[in-house]
Amino acid sequence: MFVEDGQCVAWGFDRHDLMKPVTLRLQVDGTTIFRCTTAPATHESILATGYRLSGHRQMVLTVEETSAYSGPLAAQPYWPNVETRDDLTQFISGIGDSAREARMRHLVWHEIPNVTRRLETSDEPPARWRASVYTRFMANRLEMKGKLSGGQSVANWIVSEVFEDWYKRQVFCLTDEIHTLLSEPVMNRRVMKHEISLTLFAFWRRHYPHIDIFTEEGLRLVQFKFATAPFIADKNNVKLISDGLRRSLSAPAEIYRNRELPWSWYWLFLLEDQGLGNRLRDEDFARLTSFKEVALDVTQPDRLSFTPHVWRAYWGAGGTPDFTRFDLALVSILADTPLPEVAVAERGADFWRARLHEDIYARAPELAVLSALGRVEAMPAAVRDEVPRRDLVIIGHANETGVGRNLSMFGEALASFSPLIFNADDGACVNPDGDYNPSVGVRARVVLLCVNADRTPEMIARFAGICEDAHIIGFYLWESDRPPASHTLGALAVDEIWTPSNYVAEAYRKITPVPVTVVDKGLHAPLSHVPFLDRFRHDPSEFIFLTAAEFGSSIVRKNPLDVVKAFQRAFEGSDLNVRLLIKIREINPGHWSNIDSYWEEIEERIAGDDRIAIVEGNLTSEEYWTLMWSVDAMVSLHRSEGFGYFIADAMFAGKAVVVSDYSGSQDFCDSGNAFLVPVQQTPAPPEYLASRGYIGQWGAPDVEAAARALYEAAADADLRAARAEAGQAGINRKYDFARWSDAVSARIQERIDQGRRMADAAPEEPAASEAAIAAAGR
Repeated sequence: MFVEDGQCVAWGFDRHDLMKPVTLRLQVDGTTIFRCTTAPATHESILATGYRLSGHRQMVLTVEETSAYSGPLAAQPYWPNVETRDDLTQFISGIGDSAREARMRHLVWHEIPNVTRRLETSDEPPARWRASVYTRFMANRLEMKGKLSGGQSVANWIVSEVFEDWYKRQVFCLTDEIHTLLSEPVMNRRVMKHEISLTLFAFWRRHYPHIDIFTEEGLRLVQFKFATAPFIADKNNVKLISDGLRRSLSAPAEIYRNRELPWSWYWLFLLEDQGLGNRLRDEDFARLTSFKEVALDVTQPDRLSFTPHVWRAYWGAGGTPDFTRFDLALVSILADTPLPEVAVAERGADFWRARLHEDIYARAPELAVLSALGRVEAMPAAVRDEVPRRDLVIIGHANETGVGRNLSMFGEALASFSPLIFNADDGACVNPDGDYNPSVGVRARVVLLCVNADRTPEMIARFAGICEDAHIIGFYLWESDRPPASHTLGALAVDEIWTPSNYVAEAYRKITPVPVTVVDKGLHAPLSHVPFLDRFRHDPSEFIFLTAAEFGSSIVRKNPLDVVKAFQRAFEGSDLNVRLLIKIREINPGHWSNIDSYWEEIEERIAGDDRIAIVEGNLTSEEYWTLMWSVDAMVSLHRSEGFGYFIADAMFAGKAVVVSDYSGSQDFCDSGNAFLVPVQQTPAPPEYLASRGYIGQWGAPDVEAAARALYEAAADADLRAARAEAGQAGINRKYDFARWSDAVSARIQERIDQGRRMADAAPEEPAASEAAIAAAGR
């Protein structure tokens, strides 16, 4: 007897006389359901019994007086609904790819031990109940309200302020020190039956104080709310889910404990939250949910799951001697039938073993742990080897400021590496290509950070997956001779520091043992003058000085007030036809840098002086260079510059410059190519650079000397032209973009090659942070 299209078909003959009719009888559980005699002469030896195979305890086929017996057949329906089978077909067909993507995403964004070590780089000994270096740094950076006095205050701040704000969550990372502190029990186990961590307690106080956490069910409800909170999915925050919490929510709920597929507390709360509490008693719904969850659990071992252990035991056992329940459920999907055992009876066990191996287990080998077929040997390559990697990632501010110009500069210079470029302000990739999948992310071999050092820790945290295996380079600037304490962690957390000037390099060497290298900058030749954009010159005979200021870069540091003073002093009573233009992006008297009404004093001094005008607003590149071509000389009486883009641009355009003889501009300004103004070093008030604590010194330019230099620049055309020509030649020689690009590209290539060699030598050992090693040595 065999099965065809679900119907039992009987065939019988007498082997001694093939033409002799024989009587066939089929009995199911003692009841004769078919009896017929064959007619070989008319070719009627194969007879349809009319019986569709279904569950039975015993089946007997009798040919004349000889009987054959079959064992019991459960014929349990698995997916009776056609729509359900269609849904599961899509689910199973994509589970291999989706599981691999999920595991890669977990590896990229959640397994970040190197990043967490970087962020806690310090020579401080660890101490229980004390906020770590990174915690204190982020509390200051994110302007924490209150004081970190101990473990509970740390937990309260993180839960109430950091996790509640999307941006703060993005730039925060759970380090090992923070995790250890937050996992401390809030009360002694002698007092409480169940352990409650500081984080869970803070979460309860913040969101659900109306729930009685001291009862078993109340505690489980708070645990559920905590486990499903949005912040748990960020980076490695899943570490906050303790083993005890997992066991608590995975335990079968009391009222469903005795069911074949019991619901856990997690699923009880989840379905009630979703308004699906009425489905809890639906056996088909329990079977469908448990099947999907178990399949996801075994293909994504890092997945946060609260399935009862009995679910996996149920699907990995039972069934028939040849197949587990999971196998039969897959047969039901592949055969598009609610009765998989019938399909097995029809095509045979060997057929379905081969089909399951070819269509399911060879594509998703992890599922084979639920099968009676045994382990699938053709395992895929290690997921770690398939994680998308890029040689170079550049992170910086995608805007029109000086730091934004740094990002553009490196992006263009290092274009041969096809780097991914990310905006530090919103975290977005500004140049995604076809190989970049934002849902998975990418690991970089080299990361170049074009941000200030005080922003570095939050950038490493925000782009933790990218930075995990990378050699991190910080391209830093600062404008006093010693960076503030808020820069220290950023100076320690990178593997090396690049600076555009010797002044900045010497400043950072005072606070970090990390290697510091002066790499200069690359400058393009100026754009051409655009006559119709020239709204700046009123009279061809006038001599125009130009200075620039910016509230965002500290209006006091840029020091346009001393320029106004020197200009008015230099040309008081003079017959020279001179003007002064003050270029500023936006006048903002309420800005933090407008200390002691600095800008208001400028306005008072220029009121009524029609020789001085303000050029306010954002300029396009063409307008910027047209302004530069329109003037005769540029003035910068800065108190300090990390580099001095505006000065260098003016010199590149062949303009004479009157400049403070101090800080970063000294790399390219000397007595032969500029009108230098002496300065007196004075302590730099921290509030003038939005800092706290000691930040060393900066310069106070000599206004009298500046006035003499301005007059000399305007009156002596030959001297002005000679110095302008020397300045242009020097800038072109020192900061030629093509030569500079070749130099920094060679440095980057060296770091990439070094990273490849380290990876080949120790593929299982992630590259350690040189800064962390240095700190450990200290």
